[in-house]
Amino acid sequence: MNNKDNFHVDMSGRIYGNRTIGMALVGTKTKIHYGCVLKGNLLKFIKKNLFKGNIYEDSAKLYAICIYSLVREVKNNIDTLIVCNDENFKIVKKALSDLLGDYRFEIINITEFRKRLGRNVGSLADNYARIYRRRALKPKRLLKGKQLNIIPITYKIIKLSWEKLNGK
Repeated sequence: MNNKDNFHVDMSGRIYGNRTIGMALVGTKTKIHYGCVLKGNLLKFIKKNLFKGNIYEDSAKLYAICIYSLVREVKNNIDTLIVCNDENFKIVKKALSDLLGDYRFEIINITEFRKRLGRNVGSLADNYARIYRRRALKPKRLLKGKQLNIIPITYKIIKLSWEKLNGK
């Protein structure tokens, strides 16, 4: 019996927007979900201190770091990881592969997933990303609606992964 699942990952907003963004990872069959939030002030601080090269490449690396933080919880249960095209997929996939090291699942983008299905489908994680963005930072709203599985993302966590990617 195969208990592995396909997982969608998506984010609400764009990294270069300097506004709070939510990210979510959702299983297609199990509907297990994990999410994280990057507050606008944290994004500005990261850009000021870590972004050195091309803003699009650095944004893709940051997206990969956040995905990595979410994927660690369910790494052994993933059959296929479907990443939305919010940032440059080639850079995200390479950075994610470097961070994960030894992993046994396929990483594809939503465009490839749509080709395999033969129809135009949206990401399952889209609505969840929006929910995490709106509710994860507000303790009073956490008690309402679906229970959220929030993965804390701090500057220290991001900096450690950033240095690992840059070989420091």
